[in-house]
Amino acid sequence: MAVDVSPALVHICDPGGRPRGRGFRADPAGTVLTSHEAVAGLDHLLLRGPTGRSHVLTAASVVPLPRWNLALVHAPALPLTPLLVGAERPAGTRVLAHLGGRRDGVLLPGGGAGRPDAAGHGPPAPAAVGIALTPRAAGCPLPGPEHTGQPVLDAATGAVLAVLGAPHSSPHVLGGTLLRAAAAAEPDGHLARLLRRNGATVPGFGPDLNLAGVLRLAAASLGPARLIHAAAAPQGAGAARLPVPRAELAAQLQQFEAGPGRVLALVGRPGSGRSTELAAHAARRVDRPEPAPTLWLRGADLWASDGGLREAVARALGGADPDAAALAARDAGRPLLVLLDGPEEMPGALASALPRWTAATARWLDEVDGRLLLACRPEFWERAGALFPAAARHGAFGCLPVGDLTPAQAERARLALGLGPARAPEETRHPLALRMRAELEAAGLPSGSGGPSTDPHRLFTAYLALAAGRVAAALSGGAVTEATAARAAARLREAARRSVATGALGRRAFACLFPWSEGWAGAVLDQRLLVPAGAGYRFADEEFGDWLHGAHLDLDATLPAAARGGVPRHRVGVVAQAMLHLWHDRGPEALRRRVRPLAEALAAPGDDGWWARHLLHEVLLGLPDASGLLPELRWLADRVGEGGPGRAQPFGPGFWRRLRLGVPDLLDLVRRVLPADRRVPEGGERHLATAAALLTAAPAAVMPLLCAWFDDERPLHGSETDPPPPGLTVAAAAQALLYAHRHLAPGELVATLAGRGHPRAEELLAELAEEEPAAPRRAALPPAPRPGGERPAAGRALASARGTPAAGQATLVLRGRRPGPDAPPAEAAVPGPPESRYLGAASPHGQRDGWTAARSENGAALA
Repeated sequence: MAVDVSPALVHICDPGGRPRGRGFRADPAGTVLTSHEAVAGLDHLLLRGPTGRSHVLTAASVVPLPRWNLALVHAPALPLTPLLVGAERPAGTRVLAHLGGRRDGVLLPGGGAGRPDAAGHGPPAPAAVGIALTPRAAGCPLPGPEHTGQPVLDAATGAVLAVLGAPHSSPHVLGGTLLRAAAAAEPDGHLARLLRRNGATVPGFGPDLNLAGVLRLAAASLGPARLIHAAAAPQGAGAARLPVPRAELAAQLQQFEAGPGRVLALVGRPGSGRSTELAAHAARRVDRPEPAPTLWLRGADLWASDGGLREAVARALGGADPDAAALAARDAGRPLLVLLDGPEEMPGALASALPRWTAATARWLDEVDGRLLLACRPEFWERAGALFPAAARHGAFGCLPVGDLTPAQAERARLALGLGPARAPEETRHPLALRMRAELEAAGLPSGSGGPSTDPHRLFTAYLALAAGRVAAALSGGAVTEATAARAAARLREAARRSVATGALGRRAFACLFPWSEGWAGAVLDQRLLVPAGAGYRFADEEFGDWLHGAHLDLDATLPAAARGGVPRHRVGVVAQAMLHLWHDRGPEALRRRVRPLAEALAAPGDDGWWARHLLHEVLLGLPDASGLLPELRWLADRVGEGGPGRAQPFGPGFWRRLRLGVPDLLDLVRRVLPADRRVPEGGERHLATAAALLTAAPAAVMPLLCAWFDDERPLHGSETDPPPPGLTVAAAAQALLYAHRHLAPGELVATLAGRGHPRAEELLAELAEEEPAAPRRAALPPAPRPGGERPAAGRALASARGTPAAGQATLVLRGRRPGPDAPPAEAAVPGPPESRYLGAASPHGQRDGWTAARSENGAALA
């Protein structure tokens, strides 16, 4: 191998210009490594670089290492290229040195002539080395004192292995210092620190693979991450980008890297920005002052024959040894992080062997101190997360949920994108919807009122037209014709039809639909409608791709196959979109025929029940108007209410709250599921909190609806660990809810109760009369007497708000005053006895976070 080291060599002279030795630059900071003999005894030294320009330095620039016959010279002004310091080599390795001409040689075993001689020249073992030179060519000078400090190179790779000392005996056997051995003897010394800087900044490959080499190899995989990150970064005025950092996720990822866990998954629905966050984390790692090795893979890069992650890492590193790469990163203090985007794309055969793959991956990561960060759908992590060993997962579940933007983030995003004020939380906090709306508005197309707003179907339809127009413009050089745009849209739909089974479009099919020679391929790739993925192509935006695929899915064949386990669970989004297409194309009746069998299979074991629950959840929440399926929703609500909280998932409070229904219909569904309610930790969701939010948003309209609950005497189930008090029913909950919020509209409440003519209404009026006797008289209805003076559970709860000091404090809270400092917070928030405390969310102070959040997110939309 011809190795030219002249750009890195420096000639060292005394102040008079007489040669003293040579050296080479070992790091970007300008540190020159030479022999101690070359600089010993000099107060000033003259350094001459490859350009012939001289630099005078003082002895203060020199760090002598006489034990190893080495010296470090700080010379940042010299325009030199650093040389790589290689790994240790065995005796017999072929080497070369430039001694007025190339001289080949071999490393001698046992140090040879490299050991100190009688005069004390040379380093001690084990750093001493001897180099036996081959016979010199004609005209090549003998080694002399001016050659001390010359680097000795591996003849095969060009890496520096040793530094020559001055010849003291035979001109054919020279002594030198093995750099790695000397550094290992003093791991915290100047030489060891220099070699660490060399390894971090001068790339080495093959046997000399170092941190800088791993960084360069891994960087080649980051092209997709850079594209994703660029698509989310601001690109100038009017650009449709989403430049909103999500600091809470970045902090969690930093904790993951600093913790003992090996595996973490960013888990979110398509369009939530999980891939964007994965790319943002890659950018943070590689753009910092001390970049860390970061490798990007996507599920389509995995092969069916892979035993674990290690094989895919080897391919991504261009065939480099993945163990050596990861260990080099570990030894440098910057462990390798593998980013795996969309693991659902892995081949079906590998998905079937997922237990083996996860076990092998966890073992390898532990062996090399590496880490794996995935970005995937919940359906994938539901299975894969349980397969990774608990010790390998970061945290209890090994996942970090990625959802919609926070209200503050969404507001910043709207301002950055030039969008107007929020119209509906479901749309304006969803990252993909925000980006698409911004692109539509930037193109002058409708995206708000009168256009695609909260309905993804309308949004995607408009975006498809925009994308087709962009492709047409790219093909025609700027002019867009309807015919070309229609052809582009048709080809995109055909691409979806051909890839509906797996989501992947093969290369031949891609070339057929989008010929390279005609510019079609370049147009769709430049617009990032499709992106390369493994051996084919996929739609860049997964949620948009699911919508396109759903238009071509055969539900008659797919639903039975899914129930038998013949459809991967991560394809649930496509199946749900197919059912939503059915609603848009043929109306509620066509969808109802599909929904009822799913509802009846909710409790079925295995795949049948799983698909029923997940499809119902996605489809019902995806409807822009769920009123067409009210019979099915009532049936579902009754089933959930009968089964208790243990059977409520995934139909918990958040599901019902997000349904697009009018207030009367929604409140009726909440009543039906209320027996499944239970007390939850502060900030959690409850069905009662949904009712409280609706009542707070429109008290006059909701109070009569809550009074209709007085006939519902079904008991609340609670949970085995937190059962409700005996006698607590839906009707009692309605009473407590109305009492707790009586100050919202006291006149309307009294009038509503007076006109109800129900015993529970009369009870509540009586309680109000004890607080404010004039209230029932204004309603012209006196409180009805109770036989025997008995009161049901809710009446006792309300009445006991008086009579004891603790209950008196609770009443003060309900009246808007503060209890004494000694009052227990959980007890003082809700009136007296256990049944009322169990309700919690019935109070405007108890469970405040739960019902306030429900109100703030949905109050305006549901009012």
